[in-house]
Amino acid sequence: MQEKMDGHPVITSGAWRTNPSLIDYRAEWLSEVLVERATWAPTAEPQHVGDTQIAGPGYIWFRFWFLEDGQVMEKYFDAEGNPVGVYVPVCMPLDRENSTLSTQDLILALWIEPDGRVTVLNEEEFDARATAGELTPVQVEHAEYRIRELTTAIGQNRFPPALVRNFAITVK
Repeated sequence: MQEKMDGHPVITSGAWRTNPSLIDYRAEWLSEVLVERATWAPTAEPQHVGDTQIAGPGYIWFRFWFLEDGQVMEKYFDAEGNPVGVYVPVCMPLDRENSTLSTQDLILALWIEPDGRVTVLNEEEFDARATAGELTPVQVEHAEYRIRELTTAIGQNRFPPALVRNFAITVK
């Protein structure tokens, strides 16, 4: 469940801790990056991005908060520890209040398959909400700029950062 700010979804550090489908929550600072980890419970219902299953019993999710870049991204692994993809929400700059980070989700997102294929998600919803005035002109402009900036960086092999791109896990 995502929080809302002024009717818009907000991504907040620590929110996975309160999700009943996620267990074994952990968080650790690596210099200017907060890394969160959670495992999907044995009773978790499968979730998908397109044809790719991204959640289910034993799946492990990592969320990376890059303070310097003002970007959040998530890397998902199946129950055997195989990467299933990277989810990159397009969002407003990060806010930090004490040890809590948050950002306003601007609906658009990128999905990066393990083979490098990229898909832009939620374009129709973004366009509808922008047209309906549910997103401010500043939010719309920021989202459109970020999606261009991120897809260009992906095309030039500069994104995702090496920490996320090379991040792997071993499941016992």
